Amino acid sequence: MWEIRTITPDDADLFRSRLSQGFGGDAEQDERAKERFDAIFEYDRTFGVFDGSDMVGTGGAFSLGVTVPGGAIVPMGGTTVITVQPTHRRRGILRDLMSRHLDEVAERGEALAGLWASESSIYGRFGYGPATYRHRTELDASKVRFRNTELKGKVRLVDAEEGRTIVPGLYDKTVPRRAGMLTRSEPWWEHRVLADVESRRGGKSALRYAVYEVDGDAAGYALYRQKSKWEDFVADGEVEVVEIVAADSDASRVIWSFLTSIDLFPRVSWWNAPLDDPLPLMITDSRRVRRSLSDALWMRLMDVPAALTARTYHQDGVVTIEVDHAPLHHGPSVYRLEVVDRVARCQVVDAVSDVTMGLDVLGHLYLGGGDAVAMAAAGRIGGDPEPVARLHGIFRTLSPPWCPEVF
Repeated sequence: MWEIRTITPDDADLFRSRLSQGFGGDAEQDERAKERFDAIFEYDRTFGVFDGSDMVGTGGAFSLGVTVPGGAIVPMGGTTVITVQPTHRRRGILRDLMSRHLDEVAERGEALAGLWASESSIYGRFGYGPATYRHRTELDASKVRFRNTELKGKVRLVDAEEGRTIVPGLYDKTVPRRAGMLTRSEPWWEHRVLADVESRRGGKSALRYAVYEVDGDAAGYALYRQKSKWEDFVADGEVEVVEIVAADSDASRVIWSFLTSIDLFPRVSWWNAPLDDPLPLMITDSRRVRRSLSDALWMRLMDVPAALTARTYHQDGVVTIEVDHAPLHHGPSVYRLEVVDRVARCQVVDAVSDVTMGLDVLGHLYLGGGDAVAMAAAGRIGGDPEPVARLHGIFRTLSPPWCPEVF
């Protein structure tokens, strides 16, 4: 029988090895890799599954904050590094590991848990639902023409040292403006977002920093890499966008204009563009932008009343919701959600519900980008059309949520 326990520094090398194996890779063995692990992972939130002296599973949580509609930042247990070795699959280890993890999140009083799903078929049964989506965006910049060529402000390339002093502050200003954004600590910036590890570049350049300025004040940035490619002396290089943060539409337009006008690099891609990124609308031929949709951040409500009252709502109304909690915890509960002047009250009630759903569906709706009407059509929300439409109107936000990074 296996044992699940928090790891110690003495377990760290084995944990890193088993974690990398779980995702098909090999752990980096240099001292900087170990330093990054110690700086990012919290030992009291990082678990190993031990079969005797061997570690056959891994899991853990990051202590994160996530922006919810209205701008509040809510503590979230960031579910991460969940693996089971192929020698021990289909034995119930994943269920036990997730149960231990979610108990730990609840004990800390975090109202939310969140993750990026390595397999989309797994985490719904533990109460997580896809709450944000992303577009993979690709275009041939040589064929792109912008509708408005009058550029307000300019882009300046800065080196890594200067970029590290500018970028975090711009990001922090953006966090309250969009649901799904994550808080970032100084070690997170240093050892994750801006850690320019050569082995992780995929053959591309070092990280580039492009800062958008108006009258000398920074108002946006792009982080990107480049990869040269030539076909019979014809340049076909690639610009891979890592992250774009823009304070307003002018910043977005100027940054995109810059990224699509770098000589010798006509192929531009961004794996994690928000759903409302305006690039296709900025250019004369929107078909030049090829986009594919995928889920991103998944959410689980650990404390339903606390989570629902932490956010604001676009539409007032009252709806009574029966939520079937994931099988790891208690059964169905009925919640009465009342929104007045965009502010909610929520309590457990003994009443007949207007609508019914699983906890994963509530996670899907929570950040404002979910579709209650579509969920009802799929048989995943029960109830008459009128309360389903009311539910949809209450939860939906004008701007879709967006999560800027995988954790």
